[in-house]
Amino acid sequence: MAVLEKIRQRKKILAIVIGAALVAFIIEVGIEALGRQASNSTAAKVGSEKIDIMAFQKRVEQEAAADQNNPQSSQIDQAVRQQQVLNMMINETLLNQEYEKVGIEVSDNEITELMVGKNASPAARQFAQQVGAETPAQVQEILTNPTKFGATADQLVELRNEWNKLQEDLVKQLQMAKLQMLIDGGLQANDLDRKQMAEDESTTNYITFVKKDFAGMDDSKYTVSDQELKAEWEKHKASYRLEEETRDIHYIAVNITPSPADIAAANKVADQAWAALNRGTGIDSVRIMGKVQIDTVMQTLDKFTNKAVKDFVAGASLGATKRDTVMNNHYTMYKLINKLVSIDSVNYSMVIVPGAKSTQDSAMAMLQGGKTPEEVAKAIKGAQMAEDRWERIYMIPDSLKRKFESAGEGYFVMNSSDQGATLLKVNEKKAPKTFYTLATVTYDAYASTKTHDGARAKLQDFLNKNKTAKAFAENAAKAGFQAVPASITPSSPQLGANPYTGQGIKDTRKAVKWAFDSDKGDVSPIFSDNNDYLVAVCLDEIYDGDYMPWNAPQVKEALTTKVRNSKKADALMAQYKGKASDLNGYAKLMGVKVDSAQVVFGSNFIPKLENEPGLIGRIAGSQKGKTVGPWKGENGVYVFTVYDVKTDGRKPSKEELDQRFKQQRGGGLYANPNAMAYVLSRATKVKRSLINFY
Repeated sequence: MAVLEKIRQRKKILAIVIGAALVAFIIEVGIEALGRQASNSTAAKVGSEKIDIMAFQKRVEQEAAADQNNPQSSQIDQAVRQQQVLNMMINETLLNQEYEKVGIEVSDNEITELMVGKNASPAARQFAQQVGAETPAQVQEILTNPTKFGATADQLVELRNEWNKLQEDLVKQLQMAKLQMLIDGGLQANDLDRKQMAEDESTTNYITFVKKDFAGMDDSKYTVSDQELKAEWEKHKASYRLEEETRDIHYIAVNITPSPADIAAANKVADQAWAALNRGTGIDSVRIMGKVQIDTVMQTLDKFTNKAVKDFVAGASLGATKRDTVMNNHYTMYKLINKLVSIDSVNYSMVIVPGAKSTQDSAMAMLQGGKTPEEVAKAIKGAQMAEDRWERIYMIPDSLKRKFESAGEGYFVMNSSDQGATLLKVNEKKAPKTFYTLATVTYDAYASTKTHDGARAKLQDFLNKNKTAKAFAENAAKAGFQAVPASITPSSPQLGANPYTGQGIKDTRKAVKWAFDSDKGDVSPIFSDNNDYLVAVCLDEIYDGDYMPWNAPQVKEALTTKVRNSKKADALMAQYKGKASDLNGYAKLMGVKVDSAQVVFGSNFIPKLENEPGLIGRIAGSQKGKTVGPWKGENGVYVFTVYDVKTDGRKPSKEELDQRFKQQRGGGLYANPNAMAYVLSRATKVKRSLINFY
C-alpha cells in the first residue's frame, strides 16, 4: 500500500542527511577520538546529572539532519551549532528535573489519546498523512500487525523510530503545558492588583520640566577613587555574578582579501568565461575551462526569484547572455539554453507487478476489469501499489514523458521486462507550461597563495616582536593591526560575535580553546582554520571567582560612570537647589529650555526623559501646580511641574485586567520555555565542559 512506499522514501532521505551530518561532525569535532581522554565523557553537568558526550553527539547529528533543507545550513559554524544543541539539552534537563520535583507526569491514557485517540494531536494526524496512512490508529495497526500490510523489517524499524520520536515530542509538549498551567495558575491577579493596574494606567500626568544632562560636564573635574569603586561594587555585585569562568583577551583578525593583482587575474578569467559563454547556443565551451562554477536550472518563469534575472529570461531569445555587475569580487553571468512547453505534473495510480509476462497480463486484466490497485496488490504476491500520487514530469527522460503526455483513461504499461512490469494510469494532467533552462556561471576572486603568505608573514613578524599580552595590545595599531578586546567564556563558540545577530568569525573555536589552556600574558600562534581570516590572540586576564571583580575593565568602566555621574549630580544639586522658584528660573540657571511630556504611571518609560528609576513614581505622587526639584537622577538633574492630571473614564473589565496582569506581571512573563530555563538555571549549578572536546 501507499504507506509502505512513503516509508521507503522517507528512509532514503533520512539516511542521506544523517549520513552526511555524521561524517561532517566526526571530521569537525572528532569527539570519539578526543572526548574520552582522561576518562572524561561529560559535555555538561546540570546539578548532579551529566549530559554524556555521545548523547550530545547523537543530538547534533539529528539537528544537522533536520537542518538539511535550510539553504543557509552550509554557512552555519559547527561550533555555534554544537553550543546551541548543548544549551537545548541543558534546558531540557533543567525542565525534566523540575517536572520530577513538582510531580508532573503523563499517563499511559494521555499518551494513547494524544497518539491514536478520537482527538489525536494534529501532529499525529499529519504524520499519518505523510506516511500514507488514513489515521494515526492505522499507523499503530501497521506497527502491531505488519504482516497484514506486507511491511518489511526495514520499513517497520523506520516507521517505529519516527512514531516513537513523535510520541516523545508530544509527551514533552504536554509536560510543558502542565508546568505552564501550574505557573500561570500560581500568578493570578487579585482585587488589589486589578485596582492598582486600573488606576495606574487610566491616569495621565502632564508635566513641564527642565533637565541638566551630565554628558556635557568635564569628567576630569570629578575624579573617582578605587575605594569609591569598590564600595559601589559591593552594593551591586550581584549584577556582576559569574556563571562561568571568564577570560579577557585581545585578538587580531586579518581578513585575507584579494590583492589588486589577484583581482586583475580574476577579471581575466571572467572575461574568458564571458567570451566562451557567447560562443554557440550551449555552454560546453565554458565548461571545458574548468575554472568557473556552472549551475543549470530548468523551471517556470514564476520560480525565478531575482527580478533582474526573471526579466532577462522573460525577454531573451535562445542563446542570449547577461552579465551582472561584480559584487564583492563575485562574478555572475547567465545564458538562456532552452525553452520547453511541457506538462508540469500528473496525478497517477500505479501497480508494480513482479514475475513473468503471464502474471503481468493477469494484473492488467484485473485492472481493466475494474479491480482497484489495492485489490490487485493483495491478489498477486509481491505486488506493490500507489494511488493518488503527484509527480513532476518535465525533467524525466523524453521517452517516459511522452507516455505520460499521450496516456488515455485506462492503465498502460510504463515499462516491462521478464522480471516484472510497472502498470500505470494517469488520473489528471496539469496544463502545459513553458520551462526555461538557464545556465548560471559564477567565479570568485580569491586571495592568491602569494597574498595569503604575505599577510601571514606580516602577522608573524608582529607576533615575533610582541611576545607579551601587554605588548600585543599596545603595539597592534602601530603595526597596522586592530587588537580587539573581548571577554569570552568556555561557552563562547567563536570570536567576534555580534551582540545583535550572534554571528562572529567562523572556525575560531581553536583560538577560544587556546585562551582557556594558556596563562595570563601569553600570546598565541596564528590560527588559520578559516580560509578568510588569520587570527592571533593574547590572554589579558582570568576571572574564575563568584563575581566579576570591581577592577575588571568593563566593570570598572561602568562603575566609574555611575560614581562620576553621582558626583556630578551632587555638584549640580548644590549649585541649583533653592536658587530659583519656578521652571523658567531653573531653565535659566541650567542654560536649557523648558519642555513637556506625558507620564503614565503604568509605564516604565517617559518620552524625552528616557529610563530614570524613581522619576515616574515621584511625578505620580506630586501635587498639581507645584514645582518639584532639583531631583537627582542617573542621567541628569531634573525639575518638573505637574500642570494637569486626566483620568480615562473607561473602566477596563476584569478579564482585560487579568490578561494585562498575566502579560506584564504574572504567568505570561514566566510561563514560557525561555523564562523557565533561565530561572531554573539560576537555581541549579550548571557546568558546561564542551570546550574540553575542541
